[in-house]
Amino acid sequence: MLLVRLYRVEDKEVMVMDGTNGYMPETGAIRLLASRESGVGADRVIVYCGKQNREGFRAFAADGSEMELTAEDCLLLSRQQADIEVRLTDYFVGRMRQADEEKLAAAC
Repeated sequence: MLLVRLYRVEDKEVMVMDGTNGYMPETGAIRLLASRESGVGADRVIVYCGKQNREGFRAFAADGSEMELTAEDCLLLSRQQADIEVRLTDYFVGRMRQADEEKLAAAC
């Protein structure tokens, strides 16, 4: 099971997840996760990636494209409590992995 947190920032929903627990989602998985029809739904996804990147975080738009962290993202990450916690089932995490694999296969 994978835990994600949803925050409401002004008129946007931002999801924050830990990518250090054995699975670092990429474009396909982010797009599935952020989808309001087939996923959880979010306008932006921030993934904690440990010490792999200088800031330790990667930010994505709902379409899966990677973006720079903003000042608003840093403010959000400093919050103490999540607005909503969502537990993703192993089945859904498997679908996220499959979405990434399909994206990689299409790129080759």
